[in-house]
Amino acid sequence: SSGINAEYGEKQGILSKAEETADQIRSICSYCSRMKRGRIYAAARRQRYNVVAMGQHLDDLSESFLMSVFHNGLLRTMKAHYTVAEQDLRVIRPLIYVRERDLRSFAESRGLPVIAENCPACFEEPKERHRVKQLLAHQELLFPRLSGSLLRAMKPLYSKDRVGLESRPVTTPCTQNGVTAAAESDDDMFPQGC
Repeated sequence: SSGINAEYGEKQGILSKAEETADQIRSICSYCSRMKRGRIYAAARRQRYNVVAMGQHLDDLSESFLMSVFHNGLLRTMKAHYTVAEQDLRVIRPLIYVRERDLRSFAESRGLPVIAENCPACFEEPKERHRVKQLLAHQELLFPRLSGSLLRAMKPLYSKDRVGLESRPVTTPCTQNGVTAAAESDDDMFPQGC
């Protein structure tokens, strides 16, 4: 025994709830992620913990970054650490510098379980995260230092402590480096905000 108590929380029909309100959900991945985080936070609070360590790795951050760029036009990824809005939990991601394949190799060498992609919404067909994972794998064949480049590019995004600072909506015209930008919608972003 490791001396660590693990709590396996209650069952929650996240996918069925998503299907019931599908017309109000822009992204099943985002919805599911928020719901799962909410359950993790609730379990931590029940145990009176003040830090939650998440297991996302460098590949997860890279995939999230590209998905945000492709689908939302935002320079955004998961944070390495942040404090939740209620100020009672600190979330850390200590594995963001580690590649998925290295974690898998380590787990297998120690006889630890390796949990495969297990999104119930993705069982029917490959979804966006899978497509982005394949895109990155192909690009890494062409550019072997891609993961290091992405890590450096994302550093200003993942190292900020508060969520939402990585790209702010432009609500008024703004000039940066001689370029004036005005928001056409709430989704329009100007990197590094004005």
